[in-house]
Amino acid sequence: MKEIKLLSLSLKNFKGIKKFDLPADGENLNIFGDNGSGKTTIADSFYWLLFGKDSLDKEKFGIKTLDDGKVIHRLDHEVEGGFTVNGEPLTLKRIYKEDWVKKRGQLTEEQSGHTTDYFINGVPKSATDYNKKISELIDKKVFKLLTSPTFFNEETKMEERRETLLEVVGDITDDDVISSNQALKDLPAILRGEKIEDMKAIIASKRSRIKKEVEGIQPRVDELYMSLPDSTIDVPSIEKEISAVEKKLDENVGQINNIKNGSAITSKQNGLRQVEMDLEAIKRNLESESVEKGYQIQAKIQEEQSNISILTRKKEDTEHQIKRNNEEVTVLERHIAGLREQWTTENAIEFTHESECACPTCGQDIPQAQVVAAKEKALSAFNLNKSKKLESINALGKSKSEEKTELLGRVEKLSTTANAIQSQIDDKAKVVSKLEEELATLRTAVKDARQDPKYQSKLQEQAKLNDEIKSLKDNASESVASVEIEVASLRAERAELNVKIAQHDAAIATKKRIAELQEQEVKLAKEFEEVEKGIYLIDLFTRSKVSLLGERINEKFKIARFKLFHVQQNGGIQDVCEVTYGGVPFSEGLNNGAKINSGLDIINTLTEHFGVRVPIFFDNAESVTELIDTESQLITLEVSKKDKQLRIEKQAVEKDGAA
Repeated sequence: MKEIKLLSLSLKNFKGIKKFDLPADGENLNIFGDNGSGKTTIADSFYWLLFGKDSLDKEKFGIKTLDDGKVIHRLDHEVEGGFTVNGEPLTLKRIYKEDWVKKRGQLTEEQSGHTTDYFINGVPKSATDYNKKISELIDKKVFKLLTSPTFFNEETKMEERRETLLEVVGDITDDDVISSNQALKDLPAILRGEKIEDMKAIIASKRSRIKKEVEGIQPRVDELYMSLPDSTIDVPSIEKEISAVEKKLDENVGQINNIKNGSAITSKQNGLRQVEMDLEAIKRNLESESVEKGYQIQAKIQEEQSNISILTRKKEDTEHQIKRNNEEVTVLERHIAGLREQWTTENAIEFTHESECACPTCGQDIPQAQVVAAKEKALSAFNLNKSKKLESINALGKSKSEEKTELLGRVEKLSTTANAIQSQIDDKAKVVSKLEEELATLRTAVKDARQDPKYQSKLQEQAKLNDEIKSLKDNASESVASVEIEVASLRAERAELNVKIAQHDAAIATKKRIAELQEQEVKLAKEFEEVEKGIYLIDLFTRSKVSLLGERINEKFKIARFKLFHVQQNGGIQDVCEVTYGGVPFSEGLNNGAKINSGLDIINTLTEHFGVRVPIFFDNAESVTELIDTESQLITLEVSKKDKQLRIEKQAVEKDGAA
């Protein structure tokens, strides 16, 4: 068992407390003070020293000291704690301070933020090393569970409370639960390897689907019964009647066709069909040659236009090269002109020689022969240098002139090429124009094909035959009219008989569908029974598991008891995790003393489980008259109106049965 005890706690400029020292010496303490005297601040400083948060697990809270509601700047806010860990001393210290900097060009400093300094046994540490040391002592979550009587019940989510309890007692396997109750022997076959919760969701979904399907079957059956047509029809007799009616219809239709299609009419109709075929042949012969030729001309036009586009791009490229060469010629001409000016200027420079005839050191005259020799030497050097410069300018000018001549030659060749390309473009354009004229003429000829004498002659012959056929039919219409009246009556009679047959078929199909639905309803009812059995067994499993878990968990605690499941009105089981004390749930009127003592009972059990004992801070302790025993160091914070300043009382921790 790792045991952590608080020996001392020192505060400086922390939440309004300028300086305060708490001499704990590893013993139980009672701290008394009026409201606002700083009791909760003591607990906040303890948590902040370890984890950088207050007793409510908030990271951002008012650490700084205020004066008339305003922050007092440039103060260091400091908490230092002395501990023993299994008897070994440990000192931790955390300092929160403002960071002031003077920016370039400014006379005064500005606050740029905050920094936190960390110390372990007086040695400065990084935040990483400091937090690592704390985590080595105890996990932050475990610490909160072991140091606050209210944290487990009031600040921990239900799911986390359940996980913690199951971690303490060890979860019960599904096989353990099934083997504990003979009634659950069929459950594995239902689960088919799935988890209880997963199968519960699957079965619930299946149950809902089956129920919905069953509820929808009867209304559909009733609807089908309501729409069921008369099925007492003598189908064979009706089929005989239909056969007799169709025989009469065939006879009447044949009679009408004979009247309408007399020999004269048949002959004329055959002649009309031949004329129509002749018209189509004439039109096809006249148009096919022109259309085919038009396609050929159109292809040539497209080919020549493509060639014109290619030649145009070549000409544009050539003209671009001419432009670039002309620009280079212009640059060379300016350069050559500059060289001429440079040559003229250089050639105009004349030799000048200024030499003193007396020695600058002693003042005596220099011999005339030496003066003449020096002048001749200087003239020779001048002439040689001038000659070289003029020769260099001439050489460069000659080179530039040659470049210009070469460029002008290129321009001339490119211009000749451009003109040749333009000539090709013009020739192609003429070809395209001529082809377009041919195509237009050909299209006009195609439009005029119907004006061909042969075609017109056949059109007149077609009109004449149509008139003759119409005249023959008009004379036969009176004979046909009486027969058509009887045909219409027979068709109506046949339609009525077919409706009766259709009603009979519909009745058979409807009865078949009703039987299918009723069979489906029986099948669904069996499935529903199986689903209900599965739901019952899963609920029974859950109740059995509740009982086993409850026994194991409650064995670990002296006064606290736990409600892990809630039976809903529909019989379902809902996961919960609520502490009870004397049968009263935590959330339903449990008094404060019972809440605190149950919290201490939970701390005692969790302390044994996690193997670490830490100081317990209990705020508002005045509301509890008697606390259960705990082996952890206990620091209570009690309201006392008479104590305007914090007052500390020590309670010796029992050791080996002695007080």
